[in-house]
Amino acid sequence: MHLTVSIANFTYLMLPQRQPVVPGHCCILPIHHESATRTVDDNVWVEIRNFKKCLIMMLAKQEKEVVFLETVMGLAQQRRHCMVECIPLPQDIAKEAPLYFKKAIDEAEDEWSQHNAKKLIDTSQKGLRNSIPKNFPYFHVEFGLNKGFVHVIDDETQLNGSLGFNVLRGMLQLADEDMYRRRRYEAVEVQKQAVASFAKEWEPFNWTKQLRE
Repeated sequence: MHLTVSIANFTYLMLPQRQPVVPGHCCILPIHHESATRTVDDNVWVEIRNFKKCLIMMLAKQEKEVVFLETVMGLAQQRRHCMVECIPLPQDIAKEAPLYFKKAIDEAEDEWSQHNAKKLIDTSQKGLRNSIPKNFPYFHVEFGLNKGFVHVIDDETQLNGSLGFNVLRGMLQLADEDMYRRRRYEAVEVQKQAVASFAKEWEPFNWTKQLRE
């Protein structure tokens, strides 16, 4: 696959198939079919965390921070493959991200939620795995490695699957029409160039090299 940047034992890093939200947008995925990072085995969990750590270091060098997004739906059909979207943000904007996401999820809650028992859960203390039970659909946003929110989705028909992207677009003041149309596919040549330049930045932080030594 021409979008793949780096492959570990159980997971890999790739650029998105559709137009990136911002340059540097990338995705972490398990190699085998998994529905959610909440339910993956420990060896997969550790590798996802390694990718996150190294992306944080790589982006710090560019004076950026990274927000990780995961939307888990359709668990019964097993159709969707687990994927963590990694979006770089300028440091001053990243500082505001928790406030923006809290507000957006609280507002969306009023529309989605049947009951108020499961509002916004802060994952800073217990992490994702100890914050919600297995096999629930959820939206999870992480700011760096140790701070984040998870929302258990009551009614999947009410959730806009692009919620996370739309919050980030709002923060970055990207054009409104992007909010409502699906992200376009880009030409293969454009994608190949994006992979080459990303791989160059990634090279000094590529922890998967140790696996082949």
